[in-house]
Amino acid sequence: MLKSIKKYFRKEFVESSYPSFYLVNAIGWTILIIIDTLIVSPELLSNFPILVMNTLQWGSGFLVTVYLRNIYKRYPYRAKSITNILLFIVVISILASILFYMLVYLIGIPFYLHIVKRYLEKLFTFSNMIMFMQRYVSLLTTWSLAYFGIKLWMDLKSEKERVRSADLLAQSAQLQMLRYQINPHFLFNSFSSLRALIRTNPGKAEVMLSKLSDFYRYTLVTKSNIEVPLIDEIDALSNYAEIEKIRFEDKIEFKFDIDSLAEDYPIPSFLIHPLVENAIKYGMKTSEMPLRIIIAAKVEDKWLVIMVMNSGRLIDGKKNVDQGTGTGLTNVKHRLEYSHPHKNKFEIVEEDGMVKATIKILKEFR
Repeated sequence: MLKSIKKYFRKEFVESSYPSFYLVNAIGWTILIIIDTLIVSPELLSNFPILVMNTLQWGSGFLVTVYLRNIYKRYPYRAKSITNILLFIVVISILASILFYMLVYLIGIPFYLHIVKRYLEKLFTFSNMIMFMQRYVSLLTTWSLAYFGIKLWMDLKSEKERVRSADLLAQSAQLQMLRYQINPHFLFNSFSSLRALIRTNPGKAEVMLSKLSDFYRYTLVTKSNIEVPLIDEIDALSNYAEIEKIRFEDKIEFKFDIDSLAEDYPIPSFLIHPLVENAIKYGMKTSEMPLRIIIAAKVEDKWLVIMVMNSGRLIDGKKNVDQGTGTGLTNVKHRLEYSHPHKNKFEIVEEDGMVKATIKILKEFR
């Protein structure tokens, strides 16, 4: 029995997004009855019939608030001003308090049959009605405010979840668009080089085809993944680098320097690729040959630091930050802010004959 109750409460408060209204409402009224019995009116404990009557009277408040909820569910509060909502709550709470007052006295009739005439006369006494109505109006108004407060909180949470879902879809669409930007440009150039190699160097052509296959397998495997371990992204970039080395031969050099502590950290997929593509595109225009590209990742304090460096210089200062693969670098900044809001940094600077693009993500490392 105890196990079943524990399972039920776990389902309602842990596994479910929101617990049942009836459960929460029943718990609230039960707590109120316990407080009234043990603290406000402890003398009831010595008179069992009156204790039962008092419990049933307060318990009728549960039924009143269930009725209130049915009224509030039909009220278009989203389209109303705060003033209108408050006025509506006060009016409905007063009417519900009258109902509550009548129920309380009806429940008491069986317990006062021996003086039922005097009991009913007291029911319609103005002073008695005002005394109890003040209590019930305050109670039901507080309950109503709490109800609408919870409703507004739930609406806000649902809206945030809806926006998050929309953002996830947008992120997925943006990632797919980035793939489409990469695929034709890179694929056509690779096929052009591959066609030439088939005639002149079949062995190299076979290696390039293998690397090209591995790279595009990664784009398919990560199709539905918003985030991937850093090492997976590095492996894909390694294949990309091998293809570019075959294409450009001795005009380009790649170096990877990846801290083992950073390898398993999840990052948005295809986050680094636009930086590498940008480094090749602009480095080929501004660097002495061979173009040197360094891809590094390390841990500094609590920051994951990813760097893509290329020999050469910035074009027009920092102008190329928003160029490159069209919106590629702008996407990098947006996706960083989405996946790690207020816990990321992104910059591109020129230092000592090298253009350095740096991503920093705040992370608790074990």
